[in-house]
Amino acid sequence: MPREIKMPKLSDTMEEGTLNVWRKSEGDAVQKGDILVEIETDKADMEFEAYMTGTLAKILVPAGETVPIGTPIAIVKLAKDSDEDLAAFLASRDLGSVPAAAVGAKSATEAVPGSAEAPTASPPASAPAPPTPRPALVALSAPSPAPTASKLDFFVPDPDRVRATPRARVLAGERGVDLSEIAGSGPEGAVLVRDIELYLEALDVSDDATLSGDVPVTPVASRIADEHGVDLSRVKGTGPGGRVTKRDIRDHLEREARAGPERHAQLIGDEIKLSQKRKFLIRNMVESKRAAPHFYISMEVDAEPIGELRERLKGEDRRITYTHMIMKAAALALERFPEANATFRDDRILRYQPINIAVAVDVQDELVAPVVKGCQGRGLDELAAATDALIQRARERKLSPDDYSDGTFTVSNLGMLGVDHFYAIITPPQSMVLSVGAMRTVPVVDPGDGTIRSGRRIDFGLACDHRVLDGARAARFLQELVRVLEHPDEMLEGRDADGE
Repeated sequence: MPREIKMPKLSDTMEEGTLNVWRKSEGDAVQKGDILVEIETDKADMEFEAYMTGTLAKILVPAGETVPIGTPIAIVKLAKDSDEDLAAFLASRDLGSVPAAAVGAKSATEAVPGSAEAPTASPPASAPAPPTPRPALVALSAPSPAPTASKLDFFVPDPDRVRATPRARVLAGERGVDLSEIAGSGPEGAVLVRDIELYLEALDVSDDATLSGDVPVTPVASRIADEHGVDLSRVKGTGPGGRVTKRDIRDHLEREARAGPERHAQLIGDEIKLSQKRKFLIRNMVESKRAAPHFYISMEVDAEPIGELRERLKGEDRRITYTHMIMKAAALALERFPEANATFRDDRILRYQPINIAVAVDVQDELVAPVVKGCQGRGLDELAAATDALIQRARERKLSPDDYSDGTFTVSNLGMLGVDHFYAIITPPQSMVLSVGAMRTVPVVDPGDGTIRSGRRIDFGLACDHRVLDGARAARFLQELVRVLEHPDEMLEGRDADGE
């Protein structure tokens, strides 16, 4: 029997993928291990290998399309399969949910029944009748008229086409529940009455978490509104307690679309398609601001000592940058304040064992934050080399998902762009992010004789998760980081952690 190739889950946070380029064409022979397609995930561009041998019979999703994980993207005909096997296989699959561009010209042996090119001959009498099509989105209840298809593919499946038991569908109607917002626990993901009850209980006990400004909204609808730039105050909620649901946002956007393009023609210019990494960053940052109570502190660093050390090391042919020294100082401070190298999870504070520092890098108009693993105990030169290697791979777009994972602390430096002071957003599940501003030349008053001289200063901003650290502990951590930078000999190889 032919096999479906489905959009794989290539990272633990991946929800959808974009097919960058097909390495094989329809009709090409495919060997197990051949590179079949290049897929853009939320973490990196990855090559996907074929896990079977045969012929690429049909590409269902063309290059450039974005589809959720688990979506069929191609069909491979195995060596033992006949043309009749392939035709029967295609007839048993519903292609209605596949992007229209994916359904190309079909040969007589692979055409879908009912099309103009379908063969007129019936299958042999001895062959079993093709199974009744069973698309993944058919409801378990009695069939109802198919809803008008939404042009907004983000909102598929439509709530009316979600699998649900008849009792659950009745209860959802009575309580104004959008079934597409509920993860079903029944057979094949069907929504049960118990699932709806748990959903309603969760809304009752998490009113604060489901509010966006003064507008009550379900969590799923809030995320969609953020991604589509919807002003929730303009959307009428029909969900429990007047909450705005996913369906409400869909209806709102489709009403605006029906109003005609001339309404927005003078306001909106080019449309920018978001990469998978950008989509993931947006979701992650929105979740961070929603879930983690941020607070902020800042300190000024005397940059003269690290400037002098940098010049000294340059004379020794050691290429050490300010970013390298800041990362080394952060690693030492985290070693001495392990409560800062922690996360909040399930009403507990968990301390990380390794110190893994992510460094934010702007690469080809995309912000990425690869992670330097195991920074504790590393010498300054070793840490610098590891950091430079990661940044180089980022610029070459060769980072793997592992390069992004398991960060415990982040350094974000906008100083080279002239930004004096800022606060970055914490990257979950971390509890802190250090924001580094530009090095400034300022007048400095000598505390001894009161004379004024020229000095160099850098502003550090620290965003903290208040669930993990209070203000005093965060301040002590930042004090230690600043102290190490102002006494930079502690960072040199051959010194112990206390600089003695």
